[in-house]
Amino acid sequence: MPSANPVTTFDEYQLRARGRLSTARETIKVYRDMAGAAPHWNPAHVLQAECRAAIDLLDKMTERLDRKLVVTLIGPSGAGKSTLLNALSGDDRLSRAGDDRPTTKEVVVFCRSRSDADLLLSGLTPDTVSVAQRPGAAGLEHVILVDTPDMDSTESEKFHPVLEKTLGLTDVLVCVLNAENPKRRDTIVFLKRFVDLFPGSALYVVLNRCDRLPEDELKATILPDLRNHLEASWQREVDHIFCISARSHLNDPRWPEDEKPFHDFDQYPQLRDLIYGTLSRGGRFVNTRVERADHLVELVRRSVRSNVAEVKDRLIGVRRDVLVLEQKATTAATAAFKESGTQMMTGVQAMFYQNLAGRWWGPVGWLVALWARFLMAGAGVVATLRFGNPVLQLWGLVSSLVRYRKTRSAVEEAATGGEMAPVMLKYRFTLQQAWPDIADKLIALGFNGGVRDAAAVLPDEKALQQHLSASWKSKMEAVMEQRAASVSGFFLQLVFNLPTLAVMGLFAFQSVKSFLFQSTLSSGYFLHAAVSVLMVWLLSFVLFQVIVRFASGRNLLDRTFRRLVDGVDPDGSELLSRSIVTEIDAVLRLNDV
Repeated sequence: MPSANPVTTFDEYQLRARGRLSTARETIKVYRDMAGAAPHWNPAHVLQAECRAAIDLLDKMTERLDRKLVVTLIGPSGAGKSTLLNALSGDDRLSRAGDDRPTTKEVVVFCRSRSDADLLLSGLTPDTVSVAQRPGAAGLEHVILVDTPDMDSTESEKFHPVLEKTLGLTDVLVCVLNAENPKRRDTIVFLKRFVDLFPGSALYVVLNRCDRLPEDELKATILPDLRNHLEASWQREVDHIFCISARSHLNDPRWPEDEKPFHDFDQYPQLRDLIYGTLSRGGRFVNTRVERADHLVELVRRSVRSNVAEVKDRLIGVRRDVLVLEQKATTAATAAFKESGTQMMTGVQAMFYQNLAGRWWGPVGWLVALWARFLMAGAGVVATLRFGNPVLQLWGLVSSLVRYRKTRSAVEEAATGGEMAPVMLKYRFTLQQAWPDIADKLIALGFNGGVRDAAAVLPDEKALQQHLSASWKSKMEAVMEQRAASVSGFFLQLVFNLPTLAVMGLFAFQSVKSFLFQSTLSSGYFLHAAVSVLMVWLLSFVLFQVIVRFASGRNLLDRTFRRLVDGVDPDGSELLSRSIVTEIDAVLRLNDV
């Protein structure tokens, strides 16, 4: 019978851990990419650098997920890092300790086999790493210990690159401080950028040489004061501080007469049990890396939100100012359409009649269709029908073709909104007038001087032209459809077609009647009938044109213009393909991820 609580295998545990690391990586990539969408905002470049560093750390953690936990000792000269490593290893000579500085000039790795240190060896040059192998060493089943060069020695600049590469492969950080001077400002400041990268469960502070201080003062004053100082300087809680005397745990302490311990208060056993016990348990090295991955995500999130929080409210205000300016510029641009409206009248009339031709039926509908064709071809068509001089007929044909081209051009102009150059000039001029004040506000909120150049936020010429043409065309078509529908109702069509149909019906009735009763109608009767029908037909069409005149022309252009102006979105203009609004939105969205 299967167990009610099946034990998770190591492979399953590692698979889940890889998923967590991958999720953390993708989350940080989102922050990086969003920060990249605001290239003019200076903090975005810092945030991108932080994200890249965090992603690099996560990649290294993923690469060594099945490797042993790396516990690294770091601290200033004289703090006793090497002495502590020697005590933990049981070998007084493992890492050099002494009075000269720096005592540790290379990274010292204490592990069971050289393969445990492969990743460290691949990232550092051979002359900067020393590996101490102890195949039977107890406690090193899942842990390797690393001693680092002194961070404040006379050769510190030489060792800093080595130190940073080592810490990039570190899972647990042990900060070793000298109890006789634990609050050295340079030490605490230097350590902050490293301790920030570790969660509380992977960060330990060791106060070495505590045997040189009175026990009561150490417990009542020095230790609480140090904790407060570290938490204030590092701006985080410090969960683990161990007071130890590392030298007391060497095989041969060789105490000078004036340096023997004042007391026996020593938390070294607890520190050793933590490293060789808790951290060395199976699966703990995987869990530690997952915790650190979560910590990196939270670290990036806090950094992002702290940067955005400082400017959020004011940035929203500037965004509103930019949108108001864009709306003003867009309104000025659309006004240019109205100024060029007189050039579009012919095209608008032709388009409107073409629309009506597909809606009207009956005798008036036939004339509407004929008139729509006539407006396109122009009076030159009539010229080709003239009898007489062949030269005039030829000229009529040529003029009809010319007129057709001009009308077609007018139709295209009406559909697209006409000439774009004046429109774009008006738009740019309006923006450039007010932009310096907005640019100053943006710079005060962390944007770089590049925003002073209005060209940085002006649209691409082709994109603006396409937008205006598409907007004008859609509004024109909507208005024209509405107007054409209003003058094409069934009742209106019946009213205008009925007189012609009635007259035609009357004469048709008389013709049929005379045929049935074998009476003959004169030719004058049919001529009179034809003239009567034609006059009523044309009169109906003329009256219809009066209505069309009010429905189209300037009135239609004005209505289209008003729709274009009303369509300017107060919450965001589509006219700017490189709008600073896009960058502002990217900054504000960073706070919501």
